[in-house]
Amino acid sequence: MLVKRRKWQNMFNYEHFLSDLQEEFPLMSEWLFYIKENSEDVKWIYDIITVSPEKFEQQLLYLSEGIRLLPTRPVSLSVFSQIITLDANAFDPGSTLGKLWLHVLAETKRMDKKESINYPENNDAITALLNDYLLFREDISDSVTIANLYAETRSGYHPVFEAAVWTHSVLTIPLREVGKLRAVYPAHEQAIVWIFDDAEVFSRIADSVPVLPMMCTQKQWTQTTWEILDRLVENGSELRFVGDLTPAGIVRAEELLLRYPNKTQTWRMDIQTYLKAKDKNVKLTELDYSLLNKQQVDYLACLKDEMRDQGHPGKMIKVIADLIEELQHYYRN
Repeated sequence: MLVKRRKWQNMFNYEHFLSDLQEEFPLMSEWLFYIKENSEDVKWIYDIITVSPEKFEQQLLYLSEGIRLLPTRPVSLSVFSQIITLDANAFDPGSTLGKLWLHVLAETKRMDKKESINYPENNDAITALLNDYLLFREDISDSVTIANLYAETRSGYHPVFEAAVWTHSVLTIPLREVGKLRAVYPAHEQAIVWIFDDAEVFSRIADSVPVLPMMCTQKQWTQTTWEILDRLVENGSELRFVGDLTPAGIVRAEELLLRYPNKTQTWRMDIQTYLKAKDKNVKLTELDYSLLNKQQVDYLACLKDEMRDQGHPGKMIKVIADLIEELQHYYRN
């Protein structure tokens, strides 16, 4: 799609040009206003306009379409670029259009319109900004590990998920595959999915309770994890979080409780389990104590108080035998 060409005057008037574009592209009005009011801050954009006003107008069309079609589910940046421009590389951060796109996203993110745009200056900042808008430069490393979960696509049951259930196999699902899923649910009559924070605890339980519908966060929330959890909750599943008895583990539990308040419970994250799992060789740090004050969920307040008093973290792996025994009782083969 091409925009109409203009006849430019010999003495180019940037202000009139940008004002005309504001009327033509209302979704870009705030960004164009910023360019008009902060000419020194965006000199590189003025240089782009100087080289070819017509090309800049075409780029603005793509930027406007990009804002209009911002995804509500995670999508690869290359796929998004293909949809908007018919070129999978057009929004690459190293290209001119890609740099303009990052500037537009940074302007959109501003809370106070009086402050300057915080343009990302390094690779990590670029990735973080894109991720804020559910755009991913690559979608392989962002993943989650699961077991005993069924999934459906538009075509029906997902054969890989189904085969993994029948063989009691553990799957690591990357973000690129999650976008194909319409539903995810546990492969058990109980609509409960167990979320383990620690990889070793997950592995030991997967060996001992092979039918348990479960996930492993590996002590971090990935976008893939949230996408799977969203689909589970949308399909009526309840969540049981089993985190390490550490300040960071409690924070993650609270984050899950706050996101799905009516669908989440913690399991064995209590004082009795903590006292058995306490590691007396490790002391809480100043950062640990600050984490204990980070969230406010009454559900875990007593555990926090006890941990402050004891001054040590706990490890679920120390009570793994108790966890396995109880789960085996409820999930007999």
